[in-house]
Amino acid sequence: MERHQPSSDRASKHEVLQQKLEHWCATSVRALSGNSRVHFRGHHLIVDEKLLILQAPYLQLDFSTHDNATLRGVADGIALRLLNSDLDIHKASMPESIVEKIVFEQLEQLRCEALTEERLPGMRNNLRRRFLFWANEAASSSLIDNSIGLLLYTINVVCWSRLHTQTIPEQIEELIEATRWGFTQEIKHHFYRFKSCRDNQEQFAVHALAIAKEVMNMIEEAQAKDHVEANLAGTVRQLAKSNNINIQWLDVDGSSVEQNYGISLPEEISATHAHSDYKIYNSAYDKIIEVGNSVRAAQLAKLRAQLDKRIRKQSVNTHRVARYLKLLVSTPARSGWEFGLEEGYLDSARLAALVTSPNDRRLFKKEHVTASSNCIVSIVVDNSGSMNHHNDVVAALIDTLAKALEQAQIKTEILGFTTTEWNGGRALKEWVKAGKPENPGRLTSTCHNIYKAAETPWRRSRPAIAAMLKTDIFREGVDGEALQWAVERIENRPEKNKIVLMISDGSPMDTATHANNSDRYLDRHLSFVVDRIERRPDVRLCALGVGLDLSSYYQESMSISLSNELGTNDFMSIADLLARAC
Repeated sequence: MERHQPSSDRASKHEVLQQKLEHWCATSVRALSGNSRVHFRGHHLIVDEKLLILQAPYLQLDFSTHDNATLRGVADGIALRLLNSDLDIHKASMPESIVEKIVFEQLEQLRCEALTEERLPGMRNNLRRRFLFWANEAASSSLIDNSIGLLLYTINVVCWSRLHTQTIPEQIEELIEATRWGFTQEIKHHFYRFKSCRDNQEQFAVHALAIAKEVMNMIEEAQAKDHVEANLAGTVRQLAKSNNINIQWLDVDGSSVEQNYGISLPEEISATHAHSDYKIYNSAYDKIIEVGNSVRAAQLAKLRAQLDKRIRKQSVNTHRVARYLKLLVSTPARSGWEFGLEEGYLDSARLAALVTSPNDRRLFKKEHVTASSNCIVSIVVDNSGSMNHHNDVVAALIDTLAKALEQAQIKTEILGFTTTEWNGGRALKEWVKAGKPENPGRLTSTCHNIYKAAETPWRRSRPAIAAMLKTDIFREGVDGEALQWAVERIENRPEKNKIVLMISDGSPMDTATHANNSDRYLDRHLSFVVDRIERRPDVRLCALGVGLDLSSYYQESMSISLSNELGTNDFMSIADLLARAC
């Protein structure tokens, strides 16, 4: 009998593959453009802390297109846009109407790609294959069912052909022939002129604007003759959606979105929009628990035996992971001198031996330089109810990681966060008794768990770590406050490198707080806290998503699937994540 993969597992694998592709793409763009501040966050491309929305439909990144050359063309196209397009010039030339903006945006992208150097034939081939891949896909889609869509498609193809000196494939040529012959003389004039000035953005913009304006005129004339739909705005928005064009960044009044060729920072990923007026209705019932002292020793021993059994299923070379961690995180440190050597630096204190013992060559000294980690990692694990489904795997992961970190001489804290009760509990009851005042803030009591303190060796903390297998500790979670607490615990420690690693499977959730405050109250507070921590010079923050992408919150993150047993390579990837945060 055929087994069907659960939809949740398929979605999780989709997220992991997409995130790997985005990481690869961002790495390629950084290398090609020379801009080190390029990364993906929440499936959005961030450049210099601003969201880059690419209006060229053929540059949308999707792992389902497995052809390597076409995917490389995406990274090449993005890098060429960053290298060859001046933001201020483009912004100053931007037309007003949505249709003109769409045409102008795509012509500028084609211009940037046409500047690929002759010595880079591989890049030119990647760009060609990517564009033709899109052109063939669009030719059989709903994009060209509408006359406006067919016109925009034809403009794109013809401009690409002229700027890149490429022949249009026969099947596409047949599709666009009638529309192409309908171009006005004004458009044809600029088609013949704009290639010669493609290396001058300002001059090229004159021709691109003229073409965009003529396209708009053609649409308006056809509309007046009832050749196209009366609702032009609705039609354009529908076409934009099917063509992966982000219309929201084109159709603005200038007050809500910065007009820098599709670059802006939207509210859902911008911590500047997150509120700083977060408040707590009642903190009297909040708890900080040292887990090792709050659970019976007999129960901890039983849970530890279960966890050890679970860990043995993993095929992890902990010593190898520890060596890799130490290599990534360690820095050289002086640790004294060795004297009485036959080579090295001359030791002035031994010069008298030249007279008393002329045959003694042990007159030299050498400085000892050792690898010093000088680092602390605070592991903060989500103890909310959704994590309870895979608490054994997460506990095994954390225990193995803590052991490897200690072997690499890296200090480690292991903390957890949850709530003392479900659905608000006593804090909610007091709020109800007070008449339910508006905007109460956090309406639950938090429970912060200490599984391992920084100065406690891993071996002594083993029973407490196993307490993560207790199902009754998993309730709800307030992520933002947990991160603040973790940072407060390590910010005054002597270690030079301070890293906070959040392990979670989603966004914060407390039912009472969510139901009685503004929308996304806890989400926005988490974004605000993350932004504040990421701006600090003394603490680094990264996140490990359990089957989920957390890049919408954290600049440095990765996701890990728990559907299979974790192996050494998974822990190597986590080590890379910690190293990127240093």
